[in-house]
Amino acid sequence: MKKLLLLFVLISSFRTTAQSLSPDVIATAGTSFNDGTSQLDWTMGEPFTSSFSAGSDVLTQGFHQPNLLATSINNVETNYSLLVYPNPSIDYIQLQFQNLKETVTVDLLSSDGKLLQSSLVNTASELQMDMSKYAAGAYLLSVKDSHSKVKTYQVIKLK
Repeated sequence: MKKLLLLFVLISSFRTTAQSLSPDVIATAGTSFNDGTSQLDWTMGEPFTSSFSAGSDVLTQGFHQPNLLATSINNVETNYSLLVYPNPSIDYIQLQFQNLKETVTVDLLSSDGKLLQSSLVNTASELQMDMSKYAAGAYLLSVKDSHSKVKTYQVIKLK
């Protein structure tokens, strides 16, 4: 009987708890900022990087995994139209403006955002940009007017 009573006391003294499923990150540094309209999260020095999945459940370790929110991109209306050709290109691209009545800045950017060329266009109808010195790949052509309206075009460089 004493053994049974001792066993009962030992078992009843243990408290059972469940594991929390809230997302936590183990890292040397990091924080989260939220001002109601935007959020910034960062972490540094996470020691493990691996992922496990079982059915519809996924456990990802090692990289900060925020909840992603996709937003729409509005088409910018301008007073001019632009034709970019040939696209894809080998040596050059030709920009043909129609109804351009103000000065615009034309920037050619690499895919990582590095400025490669910049030109001011003053109501001219055409501009030719040399692409021969650049490697094959995707480039961005950004056109900004005096009202800070920016239109971006993708240009493909072959060879």
